[in-house]
Amino acid sequence: MAENEMILRDHLAMDRTKLANYRTMLAFVRTSLYLVVSGLAVMNVEVLEGIRFLGWILIGSSLITFISGIWNYFHFRSKMKTLYMQD
Repeated sequence: MAENEMILRDHLAMDRTKLANYRTMLAFVRTSLYLVVSGLAVMNVEVLEGIRFLGWILIGSSLITFISGIWNYFHFRSKMKTLYMQD
């Protein structure tokens, strides 16, 4: 067996890492959706008319959260591919 050849344990660790990266991306998307729903709720409730700007802030932070989650996913995916190809 060559020294740089991956064994079963290494393949399983790589699969766990891929799944953890995917799960983290889904958590970012879920948080982003919660922020959008919260922002829309704040904007549409008449009692909260005075803090309508908060709804826009929540929707804007939702967009930032979504973009950072997608960027994080692809960044670590490419980093894992680079590390896998080195070995």
